[in-house]
Amino acid sequence: MSAQAPDPGSPKDAIRRRRLLAAAPTAALIAALPFDAAHAKAEPLEPDEDVLFLPGTARELANGQIEVDLQAWIHEKNRFKVLDMGLARYLGLRLRDMSPAARLRFAQRTTLFHAEPEEGTVLEIDFGHGAPLLPMPTSDAAGRTGLRVTVDIQPDPRTAPWLKFHARTPGPRPDVDGQALLVPPTGLSVISDIDDTVKITQVRDQQQMLLNTFARSFKAAPGMAQHYQRLARNPQTRFHYLSSSPIQLLPALQDFLRNAGFPAGSMHLRESTTLRTLVPGEGESRAHKLAGIARLMTDFPQRRFLLVGDSGELDPEIYGEVARTDAARIEGVAIRDVTGEDRDAPRYARAFQGVDPALWRILRDGSAWPFS
Repeated sequence: MSAQAPDPGSPKDAIRRRRLLAAAPTAALIAALPFDAAHAKAEPLEPDEDVLFLPGTARELANGQIEVDLQAWIHEKNRFKVLDMGLARYLGLRLRDMSPAARLRFAQRTTLFHAEPEEGTVLEIDFGHGAPLLPMPTSDAAGRTGLRVTVDIQPDPRTAPWLKFHARTPGPRPDVDGQALLVPPTGLSVISDIDDTVKITQVRDQQQMLLNTFARSFKAAPGMAQHYQRLARNPQTRFHYLSSSPIQLLPALQDFLRNAGFPAGSMHLRESTTLRTLVPGEGESRAHKLAGIARLMTDFPQRRFLLVGDSGELDPEIYGEVARTDAARIEGVAIRDVTGEDRDAPRYARAFQGVDPALWRILRDGSAWPFS
């Protein structure tokens, strides 16, 4: 099923055609243009567009300035009830029979999967404190834009450890807020998966995974919030949630982490996708996680890293590869057991071949945290 195309003569469509024409030059040509010339071909945020900022990371440089990693997704919300009905039928649900709260939850979880990415938009970022406005690169065909920028500001101790900023918006609508996690040069960084590590998703069963993602209240993995809270007692510890969940689930995941008592942290999610491509291939998930870990370890070369995942997918294999490559910086690897495999299972022997046995542990529900 596809939605009816808009009237080609409508003002909305004319605006979209102008935007597509503005974004038509190839990436190579845009890269070759001076910064101001490239942005002259883009447009500011429209009133009907929305922005999601991924909570990123920030670090203080030797000269006292702060380097911030900004990542945003620009989109226009749509609502295609026929797609919701199709997904509900696939899951064995009857929307008309669901409670109002359950219908609202289903609509909120699916709504961003209907959103249309907005290409050719430039965001202006305001860090406050008298800092000049900073334009981000023009959004691409997926609605994504990113910028690593150095700013000369002093963090507000009232919002520590977060650095706050916002994107300017036209007209009377409120500006769009974002934040980046200030990470000290030394200390412990916990890189944590989400699905079946801190949240019960049942990724190995597609029907249950979709029900847990779209229809049911999110449920925390037993004891994991308490484990993380104990780690967070050290003020130098930071959390980085690295997941193959797509960016459309960011609002729901942030609400879950906060309500379940997990420490707040930076979020590193997969690119936007459709309902049909919600489940990534093994290669895509592996590449996403390895790239995310590598970037964090490169950005914070003096920090130690604790890798936390589960046995449901490829976390043991991914973390084992990282531990072999840079064992000196790995504090430990904790794998939450969801498959019932013992530590001496052939799968673990392969995943952690060449890794110090003291460096990795299997974590079972109800057990103590495996590292001191």
